[in-house]
Amino acid sequence: MSHEQTGESDLDVLIQTGITDPIAIGLAESLLREAEIPFFAMDRNVGARQESGNFLGWWNVRVPSEREAEAREILRSVEDAK
Repeated sequence: MSHEQTGESDLDVLIQTGITDPIAIGLAESLLREAEIPFFAMDRNVGARQESGNFLGWWNVRVPSEREAEAREILRSVEDAK
């Protein structure tokens, strides 16, 4: 892994959201990519979903701690748009 890439271990903050709508999830993913915030979507992986206790289908995401506030603001804007 090169130094430019962010490893999954660097994504040390779990943000639990109330987002369940696939369109809203897509929007959140797009906004995080546009902001160049590395993330790992917890609902895309069964093992990760079990690890996070996310059995209701909410979209949870891991981000680096130094980008947490920015990521939370983006996710809040998507949740508020519902």
